[in-house]
Amino acid sequence: MSKHLNFRQTAIVMALSAVFPVASVWADEVEELTSPNKTEAALNLPYYSAVNPLYRQYSGVNNEGFNGNVDIDVVRRDEEAKWFKLNARNLGLRTQELSIRYEKQGDWALGLSYDQIPRYSPYDVTTAVQGVGRNTIVQPNIASTAVSANNPNAYDVTLKTERAITTLTASKFVAEGLKLGFSFKNEDKTGTRMDGVRGVAGTGAANLYSGFLFSPEPIDQNHKQFEATVDYVNSKFQLTGGYYGSFLSTKYNSLTVLPGTNTALVVPGLSPIALAPDNSVQQFYVNGAYNFTKDTRASLKVSYSEGRQDDTFLTGQATLPGIGANLMGVVRTTEVFSSITSRINKDLKLLASWRYEDRQDKTPIRLFATSTSAGVTTNYYNNPESHVANWGKLEADYRIGGGYSVTAGFDYYDKSSLEWERHRVSETTSRVALRKTMSETVNGTLSLAHSERTGSDWFGATALPIYPVYLADRNRDKVRGMLDWSATESLNLQVAYEAYFDDYRKSTYGLDKGKGQVLSLDGSYVLSDIWKLNAWYSKQMGESSQNMQGAACTTGNNSNCTVNTFRTGTLIQWDATLKQNSDQFGVGVNGKVKMVDVGAQFLYSQDTNKQLIGDLPATTCTNATCTTTGALASGMGVLPDTKYTQNTLKLNATYPVSKATRVRLDYIYDLRKMDDYTWSQWVYADGTKVFVKPDQVTQIIGLSLLHAF
Repeated sequence: MSKHLNFRQTAIVMALSAVFPVASVWADEVEELTSPNKTEAALNLPYYSAVNPLYRQYSGVNNEGFNGNVDIDVVRRDEEAKWFKLNARNLGLRTQELSIRYEKQGDWALGLSYDQIPRYSPYDVTTAVQGVGRNTIVQPNIASTAVSANNPNAYDVTLKTERAITTLTASKFVAEGLKLGFSFKNEDKTGTRMDGVRGVAGTGAANLYSGFLFSPEPIDQNHKQFEATVDYVNSKFQLTGGYYGSFLSTKYNSLTVLPGTNTALVVPGLSPIALAPDNSVQQFYVNGAYNFTKDTRASLKVSYSEGRQDDTFLTGQATLPGIGANLMGVVRTTEVFSSITSRINKDLKLLASWRYEDRQDKTPIRLFATSTSAGVTTNYYNNPESHVANWGKLEADYRIGGGYSVTAGFDYYDKSSLEWERHRVSETTSRVALRKTMSETVNGTLSLAHSERTGSDWFGATALPIYPVYLADRNRDKVRGMLDWSATESLNLQVAYEAYFDDYRKSTYGLDKGKGQVLSLDGSYVLSDIWKLNAWYSKQMGESSQNMQGAACTTGNNSNCTVNTFRTGTLIQWDATLKQNSDQFGVGVNGKVKMVDVGAQFLYSQDTNKQLIGDLPATTCTNATCTTTGALASGMGVLPDTKYTQNTLKLNATYPVSKATRVRLDYIYDLRKMDDYTWSQWVYADGTKVFVKPDQVTQIIGLSLLHAF
């Protein structure tokens, strides 16, 4: 391999040249070590044994066999301090990334990047529905729901979305301390997302899923973002002024569902169904900071934004007089944030901040629909929401000696809205933390916090049976701890723990208590100069308790279960405990066997959701007046757990063929399991089946050739 390197002589090199006849060779090696210039390329040839929905969800690989791709990394700097950088990853795959940047340090910069982000549905779908991916769905021609699940015209459908993102950035210093910046981001998102609409059970055998029809949502959107900034910096203050604009446009604003032979499946007037409308947000902002002294600094941020949603209503959809052609949605938001920090002396530091937000929803309130039942007419209006919110913080940090310091703080939050059931909600938090730093062996932090949320009286004379969670009174206690222990020169351990405990009050029904805990352990051990071992473990536990009421089945499948005929009568009371547990474990080792760099990693994770329902009575009312009772159906209140498990083993070895060329071999064994009863036997009323393969094994063997030019 031939290299032509520019080398600037130094006193050391000239001295070496005078003593050693091979100094020119040394000069080349020194230049190679000190120069940032590099050009590296990698040809990757991974072989996939299978295509499994859970593995491909974000990997973007949807083909068995070889899925070749290329990585490129280029860095160049010339004598005028101009830099050129090119970085490319996964070229040839659906997850490809490419970025190019050209700049002159302290003067100007240009950047261009392109990214593709796929997202595949984790489910296998078989359907006879036509028009998947378009905005008109045609139901299959079936005589009844009894035969819909065995439709010979059914075919497999892959549901996915893809985002293609192009970003352009530019900046220029026009004077000392004065910089202009601009960025433009264009994102195209296309694909189909799984969805369903409520139809009716149709004719024939009763359908288990209440007539839901498979109606995947077509997605064809364009999102443009613009940002322009002006920055000015000197020794005393920094100032930034800018504009940000976001504009979303959608090709489809409605979805039409057309019936097949069994027209009873489609509810009259069901479609067209509204999809996401076009919308936009524009914001102007000014951010500044001022250094009063070397120990005192203040900052101020002010912004004003306006969001609009004035896309035209569905064509041909009947509207009431006075509605107009669109929602005329307008939301104006003003935000102000200020803070000041000051080091009073070498041991004491103070911080104070305040944030204010005024969100005014100027969307006009209009009558959109009416309905009449039993001679009573109900009007339906849109519901704009305006609010004013304030956040405040006071904090003091004091070093008490011996490497210890104490931080005490007080946080305040207040939010009010006339559209809420509770017009005002406030929350205060007191917190304290003890830190140990600057120790050669043990460093750590322990913090405690207590929050209380209260508010104004509830709107209306009668208390709500279930208070909205985000408005209800709540006490929260939090604890957080972290320990970093260098047990020996070779062994390092980190332990972190965080927990919160919530207590909701006054609600007769709804959320009662909640708690969550996270524990993580991380360690590394140097076995020798060339062998290193690391391992980690993490556990997350979440739990919430609810008091509820509702109707219950008295037989396996009667009217109480299908249409809830007596919800206005006496209802039974019960409680539920929801648990979300997650465990992750990983271990890895890296080293060298002669000239070969080797590594191995193993990852295990499991997410489990439990729904424990208890305190159900032995009997319940069988009519609205509760004059008779009946036994609850067998199995009432029992819901299976849902689990998602992953086991992944990765092995790799890299062999240096030459100084510039390496060969890498990878092997991946990936086992994923999804045990989710909600999808195990799902069949839509039109016969569409959704299936999750319980065990999915993917094996990958990859060969990569890496070369530096």
